[in-house]
Amino acid sequence: MIVAESLAKNFGAKVAVADIGFTVPEGQIHGLLGPNGAGKTTTTRILACLLTPDSGRAWVAGFDVSQNPQKVRENIGILTEVPGLYERLGAYEYLDFFARVYGLPGQRRRARIEGLMKLLGVWEMRRQRLRTLSKGLKQKVAIARALIHEPRVLFFDEPTAALDPEAARTVRDHLVSLIEQERSTVLLCTHNLAEAERICSRLSVVQNGRTVAEGTPSELKAGIERAVTLTLASMRDEYVESVRAVPGVEDLATQNGCITYMTNRTAEVNPDVVRALVAAGADVVSVQEEAVALEDAYLHLMKRVNDADGAARHTA
Repeated sequence: MIVAESLAKNFGAKVAVADIGFTVPEGQIHGLLGPNGAGKTTTTRILACLLTPDSGRAWVAGFDVSQNPQKVRENIGILTEVPGLYERLGAYEYLDFFARVYGLPGQRRRARIEGLMKLLGVWEMRRQRLRTLSKGLKQKVAIARALIHEPRVLFFDEPTAALDPEAARTVRDHLVSLIEQERSTVLLCTHNLAEAERICSRLSVVQNGRTVAEGTPSELKAGIERAVTLTLASMRDEYVESVRAVPGVEDLATQNGCITYMTNRTAEVNPDVVRALVAAGADVVSVQEEAVALEDAYLHLMKRVNDADGAARHTA
C-alpha cells in the first residue's frame, strides 16, 4: 500500500509540493491528476525515494520512505514517461540484465522474463534490438522491466503517452491484466483522463502542490451540472409546475412529452422530482441523465480552484 501525509518539497524559492496526501490500498490503481507543474512528478519521486521530503511522511509497501529508503526501492517498480531503454540490447537481453541486477536466480529469472514477454505479446521479438521496435512494443518492454522483480508497488508516469490509440489501448489492457495477476498497488500519473476514469479505483487532483480533490471517478463527477430528461405517459401543466417547484431544478423545458431540467445534485433532486410527479398524478415512464465525463469534472474543478486562487491574490 501507499500512504502519503502532508508531503512538502521546495527547490530553493520554488514550492513544488506544499501539501499532498492520499492512501492507496493494496491491489488498487490510484490516479494522480493535475496540470504540468502541479507537483505530480515530485510527489512520485518522493515516494520512490529519489527525493527527500522537506516535511510530511510517507510509507510505501509498509516502509517509511525517510527511514527505510533501501527497503522501499526493493519493493517498487517505476515506469517513467521516457523509459530510457538501452536500445543497442535485444529485448530479452535487456530484461535479463535488470533481472540480474535485482538478483533473480537463473531458472526463476528465465521463467519470469518469458512469462512477462508472452503476457505482453513481445516474446516473438525477444531477439530484436530495442531500437528496431515500435513505440508501443518498447513501452511493453519497459513495463516488463518495471515488473521483472515482482514489486509490490508500481509508479507509472504517463505509461501510454506518445502512443497511437491502438498501441495505447493494448498497453493499457495488458497493464490492467498484469496488475490484477500480480496484485500490485499502483500510482498512475496521467493527463489521459479517459484512461484514468477507466482503470483507476480512486483519483487525487493536485494543483499548485496541493491536493484539491479526491474520490472515485463517480464521486468527482457527482457535482457537475447535467441535463435530466423525464418521459411521461402524458403531459399536463400541473406536472411541469410540480417539477419546477423542486429545489435544485434549473432551466426547465418541455418537448414531445418530456420534461428536461438541469441540476448539479442529481442524487438528491431526481428522487424528489419523481416523488413530486407521482404525487401530482403523473405516470413517469423513464428518467435519463446526461452522461458526464471525468474531463468535464476535472475542467470544472480546475476552473473553481483557479478562480479561488485569483480571488485570494486580488484580496491580498
